[in-house]
Amino acid sequence: MRSPNISMESKRELVLFLHEFCTLSKSLPLVQQLRLFRDLSGEGVFEIVSDVLQSQDRKIVSAGTDIVILFLNQDPNLLRSYIVQQEGNSLLGLLVKGMVTDFGEQMHCQFLEILRILMDSFTMSGAHRDVIIEIFYERHLDYLVDVIASSCPSRSATRTSPNSAVVGGNTEGHRIKPEILLNVCELLCFCVVHHPYRIKCNFLMNNAIEKILTMTRRSEKFLVVAAVRFMRTIISRNDEHLIRHVVKFNLLKPIIDAFVENGDRYNMLQSGVLELLEHIRKENLKPLVIYVTESFSDQLMKFEHFGSIQAFKLKYQQYLESADMKLSASVPDM
Repeated sequence: MRSPNISMESKRELVLFLHEFCTLSKSLPLVQQLRLFRDLSGEGVFEIVSDVLQSQDRKIVSAGTDIVILFLNQDPNLLRSYIVQQEGNSLLGLLVKGMVTDFGEQMHCQFLEILRILMDSFTMSGAHRDVIIEIFYERHLDYLVDVIASSCPSRSATRTSPNSAVVGGNTEGHRIKPEILLNVCELLCFCVVHHPYRIKCNFLMNNAIEKILTMTRRSEKFLVVAAVRFMRTIISRNDEHLIRHVVKFNLLKPIIDAFVENGDRYNMLQSGVLELLEHIRKENLKPLVIYVTESFSDQLMKFEHFGSIQAFKLKYQQYLESADMKLSASVPDM
């Protein structure tokens, strides 16, 4: 299968045979399955998959991703070991690129699943953990963030068509489907939860959060909701450095703007923003309560019929009263 002289048709048939062979192996006892997959790994199956993922034939690309998922479900460390040892780490790059490529038939979801399993911190151990994460963040995270940023209109531009977006820069002008952008955002939320320290360092050094929040300018409401969910994931870390970053760079502005533009329409966007504000209040995130109230009180005034907005305003007033009491207590009697 790795012969340079093999015809495309023969390669296609062999890949499909390998896919069927790996699928049928699930009927073996678990110990024999693991032994077989380890043997296949040693015989270079991931090199074959790397070649397959560069094909223009969607059917064998789909077979390639299925093979990878079968290996990950059996033992994720087999693929992790290969990526760590591979010069150039091209397979990981192909998986990342595959997630933003429209192969049709929801295949981008398969790539998302692969990357999630591959970087799941709960199943990683030993040397693989740090190396895999380092490779991803050093070589691929900025690419995914730029895919989102370049797929969203600028502040002055009109919103894009709901069908696709022209992407420049790293994606070479390809059109990215909204569903793919949603998956990229989902992966970034996953990274915030699983690699909080590593992704925090990246976000604080770059303007990645601001780039991701450009999704609030998209016309597809589910992408705007995804941006709100991303910010909710960031804030849920209760990390003081990230919170200061949000306040300093006014990063809740696009969220509030989208909420105000949505008006009184009851939908996922409205619920998501109200829940975000409720979380900030309940978690007693004082810098964010003060920042939101003092920056957006005029915009939020017409939404004070919502209990969560009223409670948010009350929390701010309590902070002010507490500050006044402390100030009074610190002033000596004359």
